[in-house]
Amino acid sequence: MPAVTVITTAFTKAAELRARALGLPEHPVVVIGHPIANKSSEYIRDQARGSVQKIVDGLTSATGGGRNG
Repeated sequence: MPAVTVITTAFTKAAELRARALGLPEHPVVVIGHPIANKSSEYIRDQARGSVQKIVDGLTSATGGGRNG
C-alpha cells in the first residue's frame, strides 16, 4: 500500500533511521518546517499546499519517491 511520511525538520534523522531499521530505506518522506505547533493556520496551509505535489509523487512513483525535502 503506498504511503508517505510527513514530518518536520526536527524528525528527519529519526525518520531516516526508522525507515532503514524497517528495511524501507527508500520510503518517501516529505519534510516541512519546524516547529508547527505555534504557527498560524495560514502558515500551516502554506506548508500543506507546498507539500501536495511531493506527497502525490511519493504515492505514485515506482520506487516510492525516496526522500523529499
